[in-house]
Amino acid sequence: MKNFLLLITGIIIFISVPIVVFFFGQQQELRKKAAPATTLSIQPNVTSVPVGETVIWKILINTGENKVASVKVSLLFDQTKFEAQSITNSTLAPRILNQGTVGLGTATITVAAQNTTKPITGQGEIAVLRIKALSPSSAPVTVQFAPDTFAAGIGEQTVNVLTGTEPGSITITGGDQSALSSSSVTTTPVPTGTPLSPTPTPTTKPLESMYSQPATASALTLSIDTEATRGGKPLIHGTATPGATLTIVVYSVTPQTIVVTANSSGNWQTTPMTALASGTYTVVVTALHPTAGTSETLSSSFTIGGGIGGAEVTEATGEALPESGSAKTTLILLILGSTLIVAGTISFALKHYEYS
Repeated sequence: MKNFLLLITGIIIFISVPIVVFFFGQQQELRKKAAPATTLSIQPNVTSVPVGETVIWKILINTGENKVASVKVSLLFDQTKFEAQSITNSTLAPRILNQGTVGLGTATITVAAQNTTKPITGQGEIAVLRIKALSPSSAPVTVQFAPDTFAAGIGEQTVNVLTGTEPGSITITGGDQSALSSSSVTTTPVPTGTPLSPTPTPTTKPLESMYSQPATASALTLSIDTEATRGGKPLIHGTATPGATLTIVVYSVTPQTIVVTANSSGNWQTTPMTALASGTYTVVVTALHPTAGTSETLSSSFTIGGGIGGAEVTEATGEALPESGSAKTTLILLILGSTLIVAGTISFALKHYEYS
């Protein structure tokens, strides 16, 4: 009877192993489906401002369950209502990959986490925009995110984990017009008797129509050559506008930043300065146009493992690989250990059953 119970116990353990594996896989699948989940929003600290006053806008992030390596913040607004003064990084994003630039109706900055061991997570402020109110508005004026806004995830289902953005709006009230020296108009007296020509009425396109045109194809591409990986230094390469300056950041425990210039054909390439240990990494590339001053950002994740030269890569449009960890190894050891226990238990039970 005792031997029979041992045999039954072994069979139960043997059956329970695949059940545990099944539910473990289901949990991993649910985790995949939870990503991406990052959102960005713009929050003015007031509801209305007078003409001539500077407004401070907070760029807020909510990463949900994601771990974010970097964020490209690209903003659009009506240049007849606002004049951008500066855009800087903030609390949750201590590193700047691409310095903040402002223009007529635009503001852009690329910010990042300190490293992959301290990614951007949770809710908080990642950037601050300062703009000056130029003219009164009869309705709230909007500052919104441009289509090239980007959030690079670490070990997530997709590289760009940004799922939604929320614009900010504010009403500009009448104020001290003398504060707008940049908006002042100089008039020339018209001699007596000179017939007056009708003054054309200026027309301004709504903000929505100004930026609703289809986006042009990006000149920036990013690839990581697994065949060229030697000693933990994969070949990182791609294309960009000829003469563009590219800032490549390889996120590891200590991030590596490399700056290269695209050649006359638009090609560029580089490798990490120091060898990378086995694990999953994120590469963020920011290209600065040589004349226009505009920038583009792409990101890709790759995994180094299985010895020197072994690597797996997902491109910027593909799926990111899971974060490096011991879950798979632990599961294999668990199955192997359970199998040995079951085999030993059954062997022991059968031997005693024969002698009895």
